Amino acid sequence: YTADGAEANGGRDHKECYEHRRTVSALCSSEDELPGFRRTLDEFYVQCLSLSLNVLRCLAMAMKLGDDDDDFFDRIITHADPQLRLLHYPAIARSVVEAEGHARIMPHTDFGICTLLFQDSIGGLEVDPFHTGEFKPAAPIPGTALVNIGDLLQRLTNNRVRSTRHRVVAPPSAVGDVLPARYSIVFFVHPDPETVIEPITLSPGEEKLYPPINAGVWRDLNTAKNYDSLPLEILHEILLLLDIASLFQFRQVNMRSREVVSALVEYRSIADHALGALRAVLRTGIAPY
Repeated sequence: YTADGAEANGGRDHKECYEHRRTVSALCSSEDELPGFRRTLDEFYVQCLSLSLNVLRCLAMAMKLGDDDDDFFDRIITHADPQLRLLHYPAIARSVVEAEGHARIMPHTDFGICTLLFQDSIGGLEVDPFHTGEFKPAAPIPGTALVNIGDLLQRLTNNRVRSTRHRVVAPPSAVGDVLPARYSIVFFVHPDPETVIEPITLSPGEEKLYPPINAGVWRDLNTAKNYDSLPLEILHEILLLLDIASLFQFRQVNMRSREVVSALVEYRSIADHALGALRAVLRTGIAPY
């Protein structure tokens, strides 16, 4: 569960969400608490995974990404743990959402392979197709799912497809000083954490535009950038990853990660400061881009 305002995305998002996972969903309501809830989400999760794999198979065949296009993406998603996220955007004063640095969701791209999005009829989703800052409404269409391309798919295809930059703002139909509540469901598709994502070249002499990256490390580092604070155990794991900083071509880290982790274990009060330092490193161009 992520509380309203906990995710940053370069500003302040105003939403709350529950995430359902493939293997462990410890916070899911029990059958006694909410009859049928877990079963419904488990069934919908399987349907989303099947749909996303079919979409990716079509893409692999259309782009001729491998010798066996039919299972090109199956091979890197077999042991993956996609996120099924239920989102609630509470009713909120228009002045809050329209203030500098605030939105229902700040502009961003998803950092996985692709995302399925199911939205209600309220509206407010906008996309920036060419990353130029010119956002266009992605109006809800009943009975459809929207597919966003993620950063890893852009890297894997060597920029043949572009990740979908998007945001959620005040819906165009809203009137008055208070925006109505909005609901959506998203399914984030990530590769197996052990997978190395390396650009595929399809023509002689084509230059690879990105260095290889480990999908699991990429996911953890990008997750860290979205939050102002994280539980200590997650900070511990992320900071340990800095010991493989050479994989991402980090120029310099002033403190050894294990020293930082030791301090975190003993002094929890500095956890937010340590994460802030890590996020600053990632924002300065030393991140895996």
